[in-house]
Amino acid sequence: MRMKRSKFVFGLLVLALIFPTSPVSAKETAILDYCANKATGSVRKVTKGTCASAEISLGAQAISHPKTRPTDLVPKLKARYEAAKVAAKLKGHTISITSGYRSLARQKYLYERAIKRHGSAAAASKWVLPPEKSNHPWGTAIDINYGVGGAKGKKAAAWLEANGYKYGLCRRYTNEWWHFEPLVTPGQKCPAMEPYAS
Repeated sequence: MRMKRSKFVFGLLVLALIFPTSPVSAKETAILDYCANKATGSVRKVTKGTCASAEISLGAQAISHPKTRPTDLVPKLKARYEAAKVAAKLKGHTISITSGYRSLARQKYLYERAIKRHGSAAAASKWVLPPEKSNHPWGTAIDINYGVGGAKGKKAAAWLEANGYKYGLCRRYTNEWWHFEPLVTPGQKCPAMEPYAS
């Protein structure tokens, strides 16, 4: 009996050497979307189907510039902001967009004003970018609570800085506590901040 079992095991080993099998790999399920509950702001991954009617779509990746210049914020950025706003409110914070989409003309005006204030284009660009470099005219940048809400407004923006990654929103510059962009996929860690715009 042992001899038969040994021959059988030996035969299996020979077959395994002749016909090797590749290990089964765990195939990752593609993320189709990230959905946020409209009432709570809680986010979930969608690997099948679409967002439910009580949810808003946040998109499945970082948000880049649209193909043509928009006339408002990119819709997915609006959705991410709205989801974060709901979640912030439940934590006792009020966040509001004090500056979002800007026309090229408005961005040019702000940049030229900054040059006068700071004395040079290089110094001004640390605070306000020229129209061709700013993401505000692309509808992919928002300023939160800048100039409103005092210490509470700044504290609310700090909440967004700490929690914005859940919605794909990141504070971009060290010198601007109010400036956020959709730099990552919802739930992904934000990149290190740049010292300032330039």
